[in-house]
Amino acid sequence: MRLKSIIAVGAILTCSSLLWGCGNNGYSADQASQQNEPEVQVESWNDPKRLEASHLEALERMEKDHIHRMVSLSASTDGDQVMTTLERSSQKLEEMRPLAEMLQHEGHPALLQRIQDMSGDIEGSKSALTEMKKNPGNGKVKIQSSKTDALHHISSFREYHQYMQGQVQPLEQKHPQGSH
Repeated sequence: MRLKSIIAVGAILTCSSLLWGCGNNGYSADQASQQNEPEVQVESWNDPKRLEASHLEALERMEKDHIHRMVSLSASTDGDQVMTTLERSSQKLEEMRPLAEMLQHEGHPALLQRIQDMSGDIEGSKSALTEMKKNPGNGKVKIQSSKTDALHHISSFREYHQYMQGQVQPLEQKHPQGSH
């Protein structure tokens, strides 16, 4: 009788400790998974260089996409569409600016510098387009002529801006200054 009660008590204690152990392990696993999430976020911030590189890559893809759209348009006939694309480009850059500023604060200024450069080139292209709109009817001032080869080299906002400026200069020079 006494032996049976000892075995029963032993069995109860064993089951209790096993259940407590399983429950505790479950709690630990939950706690670990809860801690894992912030660690993943912190980990990406612990590697700001990689974060910056991935955003620079995204910026480059966006730039190529937007340039492709603009190069397929003519400023003289599709000026509004070109301006809309430029506006969208500006907006995308501004969306990325807060992150770029945080990265600069962490000692990684490349993304912010790139955004500032691109913004300047986009604003320059907008000004050139506005200048073109002021001088309608001038057949020489076009972004795209019948020979589209002239635009095939353009792959960045900087090159696009330089091309735009080249198209506007003939308007500003009412009389030639020296031979070309």
